[in-house]
Amino acid sequence: MHRFVSKEGSGEWLIIRGDELKHIKALRAKRGDPIEVFFNGKLYRAVLENIERDKAVCKKLEELPQTLPLPHVVLYQCLPIELRLMEEVIDRASQVGAVSLVPVISRRSFKDTKLLEKKLERWERISLSSFKQCKRPMPLKIEKPIRLQDLERREEISLLLDNFSAGKSIKEINLRAKSYGVLVGPEGGFSLEEVKELRDKGWISVFLRPYILRTEMAGAVAVAILMNLAD
Repeated sequence: MHRFVSKEGSGEWLIIRGDELKHIKALRAKRGDPIEVFFNGKLYRAVLENIERDKAVCKKLEELPQTLPLPHVVLYQCLPIELRLMEEVIDRASQVGAVSLVPVISRRSFKDTKLLEKKLERWERISLSSFKQCKRPMPLKIEKPIRLQDLERREEISLLLDNFSAGKSIKEINLRAKSYGVLVGPEGGFSLEEVKELRDKGWISVFLRPYILRTEMAGAVAVAILMNLAD
């Protein structure tokens, strides 16, 4: 069943316009077709009632459950210098099941906070697009950027993908936790001082075998492993 995003609705009716309407027409959808519609943070099963030149009118049938599967994994991604790579990070993190993504400003990462504020809206659109494609119960949440020195542990188990130490393998980690944090460094990795500070805060060093992964790939791999192996 195809999924669309609505920004307009009242009562049992939802209106779809713009690019989403173009998508409906490209799919040659017709009146009576069942669809899913995401509106105001909720997901509905709906039916197409009418397709007009500038809008599609849908009728809600039922609200769908939006329970995210356990474990809940938060990806803390240090911003790459090539900021465009964050678009790949977001799409992959969404597909493999991360609950949210926190952009992190580290010593070797991108640092222009004003530009980051402008990028958040685009990143949220990428998250929505991935949500439609991979049929998540709800979109990947993009949180506000945080500086590495201000980062504290929030999840039961906090994992640091460490470029200086062999660290533990995923198999040595407690895989019965309900929540995990996964912290990924920028291109070139963390500095020695950053790694020491993180370990002192309780982050567990992990190395994904057998080779060193690119920053835009490492987080997705770690999240996917946890989502599939954790009990």
